Amino acid sequence: MLAAVAACGGSTTTGSAASGPASPANRPTPTVTVTTQAPTPAPVVTPTPVVTATRVVTPAPVVTPAPVVTVTRTAVATVPATPTAAVPHLTNASAVVSQYYQDITNHDYAAAWALGGSNIAGETYAQYVAGFSTTASITLGTVSDFGASQVQAVLFATQTDGTVKQYQGTYTVANGVLTAASIRQTG
Repeated sequence: MLAAVAACGGSTTTGSAASGPASPANRPTPTVTVTTQAPTPAPVVTPTPVVTATRVVTPAPVVTPAPVVTVTRTAVATVPATPTAAVPHLTNASAVVSQYYQDITNHDYAAAWALGGSNIAGETYAQYVAGFSTTASITLGTVSDFGASQVQAVLFATQTDGTVKQYQGTYTVANGVLTAASIRQTG
């Protein structure tokens, strides 16, 4: 046993058997040295960052071409559905009839319509205007007053082809506007 202790690096006591048994006080105390090693540290695991490449694809903007606008202009004579013209304030019936035919001669059909054409035409404004399409001018012949509100007149309508048509009519005027008429072609 001593050899085992000595082999372990312990201290040894030599003694002889002649000296007798060792007393407990004389007895060598075996020393056992235990060497321990520090525990091997556990391996440290360092996470390696994983880089994931992500490609972001942005779609190209969609370009919508601007619409093409084509404007075609056509010369069209338009006739308003209801004309608006100021009505002159005329004080006597013969002045109203004279102004009415002057407006037609000037091709100011809206003014003639406002002066009473709307009351005596018996048709729409467009039909009224179309009825004068071949009239170049109108000239009043004789104008006779019958009281404050009635006028009898003879008129000559020169056509665009140069011919002349003759009419005779009786016109009723109230508040500076034609309210009725009776017109007939005489030549």
